[in-house]
Amino acid sequence: MKLTREEKIAELNKIAKPVKENSKWIEIAKWNEEHADALEDYMIIAQRILKTLKEKKMTQRELAKQLDVTPQALTRIMKGRQNLSLNKVRKIERVLGITLMTINRIDGSQSQLRTEMVPVSLHYNITTTLFQGSINNLKKSGKRESEKNIGNLRIAS
Repeated sequence: MKLTREEKIAELNKIAKPVKENSKWIEIAKWNEEHADALEDYMIIAQRILKTLKEKKMTQRELAKQLDVTPQALTRIMKGRQNLSLNKVRKIERVLGITLMTINRIDGSQSQLRTEMVPVSLHYNITTTLFQGSINNLKKSGKRESEKNIGNLRIAS
């Protein structure tokens, strides 16, 4: 004899175990629902990383080593289970030579600016007095009085 839909549901309810409110899968499901947009972004990033790894004939283990993370951490990144900081995204971009993310300015244009760190050496002449005058004069001024241009440098005084 064939059971109706309602009879099947009744039979399943008889053998079903009650769900604990603190079940791990419920927590995961709630987290996934709350972070659906971010998970979608993580999956797009993961797909782009996988495509690039394939093109470069590179393994995830090699990428993990270059990123200075464990293979397990990279697996979490690839599954969307690792919250990525901007620093980590930029590091992945540098290692793979790709762009994963661009930041839109307020006016709507995209910014592709990169900061380059340049070594600078400073030489201080300790024999010269750096400040002459009274501390009261310094407190009164409070603001930079003027700027001097020397070559490409602007010096506030």
